[in-house]
Amino acid sequence: MELKKKISAIKLESAVLTKKTDEELNCKIEALKKPKKKFLDKDIIEWFALVQEISYRTIGLKHYDTQLLAGFLLNEGKVVEMKTGEGKTLVSTLPVSLNALSKKGAHVVTVNDYLAERDQNWMGKVYKNLGLSVGLVKSTTTLKEKQKSYNSDITYITNSELVFDYLRDNSVYNSKEIVQRELNFCLIDEIDSILIDESRTPLILSDFEETESIYKLYVAKNLINLLKKEEDFEIDTKRRDINLTEKGYQVALAKLRKKSLYDVTDPWMLYILNALKAKYFFKKNKDYIILQEKIAIVDEFTGRVMEDRRWSMGLHEAIEMKENIKIEGGSKTKTSITYQNFFTLYSKLSGMTGTAKTTEKEFQDIYNLEVVVLPTIKPMLRQDLSDLIYQNELAKWKAVLSKSKNAFEKGQPILIGTTTIEKSDFLSDLFKSSNIPHQILNAKPENVKRESEIIAQAGKKNSVTIATNMAGRGTDIILGGNPIFKVKEKIWDLLINLSSDYTPEDEKHIQKILYLYKENIKDLKSDIKKLPDLNSIFSKENKESELENFYKHVYKKIYPVWQKENKEVQELGGLFVLGTERHETRRIDNQLRGRAGRQGDPGISQFLVSLEDDLIKIFAGDSIRRWIDYLLEDKDVPLESSLLSKSLEKAQQKVEMQNYDIRKNVFQYDEILNFQRKELFEARKEILSKNNCEDLFLRYKESLLDEIIEKIDRVIKTKGISLLYETKHLAYIYSKLDLITKNKKKLYKEIWINHDLRFAQSNFYQIGFLKNTRAVILLEIIDFYWTEHIDRMSYIRDTINWRAYGQENPLLEYNIQAYNSFKVMLQEMRGSMIYYFLNNEFIQEKED
Repeated sequence: MELKKKISAIKLESAVLTKKTDEELNCKIEALKKPKKKFLDKDIIEWFALVQEISYRTIGLKHYDTQLLAGFLLNEGKVVEMKTGEGKTLVSTLPVSLNALSKKGAHVVTVNDYLAERDQNWMGKVYKNLGLSVGLVKSTTTLKEKQKSYNSDITYITNSELVFDYLRDNSVYNSKEIVQRELNFCLIDEIDSILIDESRTPLILSDFEETESIYKLYVAKNLINLLKKEEDFEIDTKRRDINLTEKGYQVALAKLRKKSLYDVTDPWMLYILNALKAKYFFKKNKDYIILQEKIAIVDEFTGRVMEDRRWSMGLHEAIEMKENIKIEGGSKTKTSITYQNFFTLYSKLSGMTGTAKTTEKEFQDIYNLEVVVLPTIKPMLRQDLSDLIYQNELAKWKAVLSKSKNAFEKGQPILIGTTTIEKSDFLSDLFKSSNIPHQILNAKPENVKRESEIIAQAGKKNSVTIATNMAGRGTDIILGGNPIFKVKEKIWDLLINLSSDYTPEDEKHIQKILYLYKENIKDLKSDIKKLPDLNSIFSKENKESELENFYKHVYKKIYPVWQKENKEVQELGGLFVLGTERHETRRIDNQLRGRAGRQGDPGISQFLVSLEDDLIKIFAGDSIRRWIDYLLEDKDVPLESSLLSKSLEKAQQKVEMQNYDIRKNVFQYDEILNFQRKELFEARKEILSKNNCEDLFLRYKESLLDEIIEKIDRVIKTKGISLLYETKHLAYIYSKLDLITKNKKKLYKEIWINHDLRFAQSNFYQIGFLKNTRAVILLEIIDFYWTEHIDRMSYIRDTINWRAYGQENPLLEYNIQAYNSFKVMLQEMRGSMIYYFLNNEFIQEKED
C-alpha cells in the first residue's frame, strides 16, 4: 500500500476512534497488543490511529500528515530529515510504541540526559495510556534502576551511556550485574550528531592505571620548547598530525642523551609527540575547559562538556601537564567498540534529524540506512543571505557588533553562533563594553544549567543570545519568547522569591499554595519546574488542583501579552541568526540556520567570515586572499559574492570528505576486531549463563592434545625422535609416545577419565562460594589476555601506516597482525586456563 493511501486510511480510522470512549479504546489497544509473528499494514494503520487519538486525549497533540509519514518511514528503518520545530519528538511515539509491542524492548537514544528525561516524562504519558512501560537511564542511574528501565517496553537513554552499559555488561563477573537484554529496535534522535560526528573515535572502557612517567611528561613538556617549528618538527594542520623531522629526532636524542626514542624498555617518542599535540592542537576553551581543577573535554560538534571522558594513549596526561593540573593517572583499555559497530547490532535501526542529506552517502555505506527528506508542514519563509567575507578578524568582529547593535535597538531578536567557548566569551566581553544586554550559552557549567531557559527566551523582543553550537538543544525558539517559560518564571518569582508584584487575586492562590507546601518547599520547587506537565507529578490531589489553577490563572494573563509580542517580532522580520564563522561541516551551519524560520515563522540567517578563520586559512585561504586583496582596498569593507560562497562550500566539502575518510578508516580497522570481539563476548556470556567450565576445560585440553600430536608428528617427520624432547610439553605426554603415535583414542579416553575425576574431586571440595569462583577466575583470564591483545593492536594501529612506504597495504597488514595476535591470545588464554585447572590448590592440597 502506498504511503499516501496509508495516511488516508489512518485518517478514516482516526475519525472512527474519536467517537469511542476510553474503555472502548483500551479494548482495541489490548486486542492489537496480542503477540503476532508480523504486523500487517492493517495492524500498523490501526495502531498509528490509536496512538494519534491517545496522544490528543493525553497531551493535546495530534500528528500531522507529515508526522504520520515520518512514522511509517522510521518503522521501515530509515533516516528521516525533518526541519527544526516540525515535531520530531511526537513523531517518535508512532514507530517506538509499535516496535515495543514485541516485548523485546525499544530504545530511544538522545544526545544528553536532559532530553532523555524531558522526552520520557512528556511522551511517557502517551505510552502509559497505551499500556506500555517506560524507563529512563541516566549517568547517575543505579544498577537496579538500570535493570528495571532496560526491561521496560521503552527505554530512554543517551548514546554514550547505552554503549558503555553494553561494554560493562560484557565485562562483568556475575550475571546478576547485567542490565541490558536483546538489542531489538533503536530510534536515534539527532542521528547525524551521534552516528556521524561522534563516530571518529571509539568508546573505550578502561581501568585506572597509575602513571609512573610524570618525569617523562615534565621533560617532554620542556623539551618541545627547544624544538623549532618546520625545522625540527612538521605540522599537518589538515590531518591534525605532528611528526619530528630527521634533524628534530637528532636534537631530541642529544638533549635526552639517548640512543633511541623507540626503545621498548625506555620509550620517549609518544611523550614528545603528545606534548607537541597538546601545545599546538589542543586549545583551552575550545577543545577542553578546566573544571574543578580537572581537564574536561568539550565536544566540538555539540559544544557540551564530556566530564567522564579522557583522551587515550597519554594525550590527556600531556594536556594536564601543559596546564599544570594534577596528573590523574593513565588508563588501560579493557575493551572498546565504535558507534558504527555497536548500532549495527540492533535488529532494526532508524533515526531522525534536521540535517542528514549532506551525509547521505555515509549513512548508506556504513549503516545501510536510506535518508528521506520530508517537506515542512508550513512553507519556509526564512531568508538565507549570502556570506560576507572580511580580510581580517578585527573587521569581522566590528561587523558582528554593528549588526547585533542594530538588531537590538530595533527590537529584533538575534542569535549569534560561535564555534568555540573562547570566541563566545570574547564576544560577550565586546557586548558588555558596548552596553548590549545579552545571554551566553556555552559548555561552562554556569551557562549549561540555564540552557533550556536561555534558548526558550532567545526569540523575545530585544533579546541578544550568544551560543556555541546548536546541535541537540531540544528546545524550540518561539518568537516573542516561550509563553510557558514566562508563566513558570512568574510563578517561581511569586512563590519562591516571594515577589510583591501581585494582584489581590494572585494573593489568594499564593496563600493557599504556600500553606499546602509549608512543610517542604523542595517539593514546591520541583513541581514548578515540571509545569505544565501536571499529570502524575503531585503527591496530593489538593496540591495538584491549586497549582494547576494558579498556572491557568497566570497563563491567561501572560498569553495575550505574548501574542502581541509574537506579532511584533514577526513584523520585525523574525529571529535573526548570525553565524560568526563557517563550521567545518555544512550540517552544523544548517543546524544554526534552522533555528530561524520555525513552522512558517519569518526569519533571517547570514554568516560573517574572515580570511583568518581556521577553515579558510587551512583549506581555501591563498586563492581567496589574492582575489580579495586585488578587489578591495578598505579592510573593513566585506565582499559578497556567490563565487566566494561556492569556494567556502568547496572548502567545507574537502573537510567533510577528509572526516568521512577518517571515520571510514576507524570503522574499517575496528571491523577487523569486531569479529574477535563478538566471539569473545559470546564466550563470556556462555560461561556466565551456563557456568560450563567443565565443557570448556575439556574442549581446550582436547585441542591442546591435537596440537601436541600434530607437532610430534611434524618433528618426527622432519627432525627425528632425538629432537622431540626439546619441545616443552607435559612430562607424562612424553612417556606415552607410543600411545600418542599408535593409538590416539586411548589417550583421549585417558584425558576424559582424568578430567572427570579431577572435576568430581574439585566439585566435592569447592562448594558454595568457592565453587562459583571458578567461573570468575576463567573470566579474569579471558579479560587479562583480551586487554593485552587490545594493547598490542593499539600499538600496531599507531605504526601500521609506515608499511605504506614499503608498498604494503596498511589495512591488509593490520588484518594479518590482528589474526596472529588473536591466535596468540587464544593459545595463551587456553594454556592459562589448563594450568589453573591442573594446579587447583584445593585438589593439590588433597593430593598432598
